[in-house]
Amino acid sequence: MDLGKRIHELRSQRRLTLEKLANRTGLTASFISQLERNIVFPSIPSLRSMASALGVKTDFFFKEPEVPKGKVIKKEKRERFILKDEGAHVEVLSESSLGVKMQPLIFTLKVGGHTGNQLNPHEGEEFGMVLKGRIELSVGKDKYIMEEGDSISFNSIQPHKFVNMGKEEAVVFWAVFSPRGVM
Repeated sequence: MDLGKRIHELRSQRRLTLEKLANRTGLTASFISQLERNIVFPSIPSLRSMASALGVKTDFFFKEPEVPKGKVIKKEKRERFILKDEGAHVEVLSESSLGVKMQPLIFTLKVGGHTGNQLNPHEGEEFGMVLKGRIELSVGKDKYIMEEGDSISFNSIQPHKFVNMGKEEAVVFWAVFSPRGVM
């Protein structure tokens, strides 16, 4: 636990200057600055004053921050949608409310089915693996024929799309990684 960092983060989130926080706590701006840099450590009364001024309970400074827990998504409970004009069925394999930066998907493409006529550039990275069938993946000006077991990763800023080129349904695992979180 980094007490100074937690105090600084709370102060920043609340858009308080050192001087404003000092006025609210009765402590000096210099002392608060030293607290944030872990040069000094507060007394219990000073910590209570900081907690009150920052709108948290005193024990907040001693608790470990909560990390979102994983969530099992049962197969029958997956979010599903159909890209009707494209001949594709998409299953979402994770819940976006966890704040993760990855979105795993399963695409099931009919013969000739595709992910859209528009090439789709965006910030981030992608990973794909053909689980069944045969697809043609376009990434920028490059085209790749991918069959069962083949995988690829690339920077998503390049325009990209894929189409089922096989004679049977294609199933593709796809993961989108976005620095700003899932789309």
